[in-house]
Amino acid sequence: MKLLIISPETRQEHDVAWVEINTKAGNFIILAEHAPMVATLTENQDVTFCFEDGKQETINPTGGTAEVTRSAVKLLLNSAP
Repeated sequence: MKLLIISPETRQEHDVAWVEINTKAGNFIILAEHAPMVATLTENQDVTFCFEDGKQETINPTGGTAEVTRSAVKLLLNSAP
């Protein structure tokens, strides 16, 4: 699954196994084939993702939007993570 992290300053692309986001509707762990959705990220709440090799990374965005498709997660952030 692709993870795109896009801000006004940067653009990153990663192959990941899963992504965990926090929204006002709750916490979501997104795997490949997840139902499509658009959600507003909760400000200053961690976004964690796991690479294909099992290594995890966490960012703490100041806010933004997550767009989820069956094969990708696109994080549109207010500022660089």
